[in-house]
Amino acid sequence: MRDIPKGFFHKVFNLSLTERQWIFMGVDVLNVYDLRDKSGTTLLSLGVHRLTGPHTAEMHSHHELELSWVRSGHGVYHIGDRQYDVAPGDVFLLNNTEFHGLFLPESGKLDQLVIHFRPSFIWNSLSNDIDYNFLLIFFERSEHFSNRLDRENPATAHIGELIHDMAREFEEQKICYELLIKIKLQTIFAEIIRNYDYIDNKKAVKPLPESDINQLNEVLRYIDAHLDGELRLARLAEIAHVSPAYFSTLFKRFNGQSPVEYIVYKRVQRAIEYIRTTNRSLTEISLSCGFNNSTNFYKAFHKVTGHTPAYYRQKEFTSSGEPPVS
Repeated sequence: MRDIPKGFFHKVFNLSLTERQWIFMGVDVLNVYDLRDKSGTTLLSLGVHRLTGPHTAEMHSHHELELSWVRSGHGVYHIGDRQYDVAPGDVFLLNNTEFHGLFLPESGKLDQLVIHFRPSFIWNSLSNDIDYNFLLIFFERSEHFSNRLDRENPATAHIGELIHDMAREFEEQKICYELLIKIKLQTIFAEIIRNYDYIDNKKAVKPLPESDINQLNEVLRYIDAHLDGELRLARLAEIAHVSPAYFSTLFKRFNGQSPVEYIVYKRVQRAIEYIRTTNRSLTEISLSCGFNNSTNFYKAFHKVTGHTPAYYRQKEFTSSGEPPVS
């Protein structure tokens, strides 16, 4: 593993798991850059993704928030149960719970800049409330929200230019470029808040205090460590030092999902990882991910991804040449 150079930024020579997954899905990932904190944690990454048809991406999600700008080409984007045609100049927004996949016809080509970033790059418990407002577009959406920004809105073209400017800052690496990248990202979200009716102001709330955030992060770590077992709401509330009733409200404010929705989502994510990386049977995988029977496993898997576990296993077989294990 290459040591992280001193300073805030380095260019990624060894692709992360996310980029390796993109390559597996048929995406040619060109220049990949990222910003990291002093501990080496990636806060933001920007990559040039080039696709050639025919291309059918598996429905997938990321731990980070995503912003992308299509430089050229056409395709179809499936995001949850919504479908968008893709054209040059389009800008897409996705939060960390939305499964999505990009599809190209046989003769299709598409080139896009894709940004992934942690919410903490924009706001954390030490930031002020104004910074938190930049994240509302991901977590407090109105009924008018669209993952693809309105093409007729003049602000969309400007946002595309700002994403292009972020890529140029990475390329040139002039003094203070890290700061300018953050400023440009904040400007993008300010433009969206000002120019699109995408935020539900009635649901907008002030950020949680640091003590609540620390307790809820402890809950997330506990969930990750116990996905294969029974997870009771009362136990999670106990870890957060609040009542079960208040815990559900607090958790949804913090994570955008109810505790049950989040647990199911994480279990399905882990199941996908096992399908991709092991030869375990689907029955074994369902049990090791905390599902008490195959019926619940299949229902949850299909609800989250839009596909069955068998579909994913067959996709692995098609790519690897190894016989699928049912």
